[in-house]
Amino acid sequence: MSKPSRMEILELLSNGKITAAEAANLLSDIGEPAVAEKAPPPPPVEKAPVASPAPATPEGQEPSWFRVRVANLETGKNRVTVNIPVRMMKFGLKIGSRFSPEIENLDWNELTGMMKDMKSGMLVDVQDEDSNEHVQVYLD
Repeated sequence: MSKPSRMEILELLSNGKITAAEAANLLSDIGEPAVAEKAPPPPPVEKAPVASPAPATPEGQEPSWFRVRVANLETGKNRVTVNIPVRMMKFGLKIGSRFSPEIENLDWNELTGMMKDMKSGMLVDVQDEDSNEHVQVYLD
């Protein structure tokens, strides 16, 4: 039986078939250098206080990225940009539940179903004049 590739191990981990510790052991066994998938850069933030639309995903295609962007309203410059592959969301939330009891009781099947059914687009778009921030959370 051949050793699994790095991607196969990550797939097993993201599908919950192996634990993070098992994945780490398998990855160390194969001895391949880590190659991270680079997230495409987020679209630029508009300086105007009008919300910029999230990029469109082609019709019928599931979104592949969960993005969070916090920008300065005056300059339009990004303060925080987070890009997470949608397939890794479940894994990330499981890890996060160990540190945040508020998300410990999430129904993973319901959340996964919602993510699969969800179309691309803006989930949250908030402009806070007091802190001079524009926060966007979207799928694309």
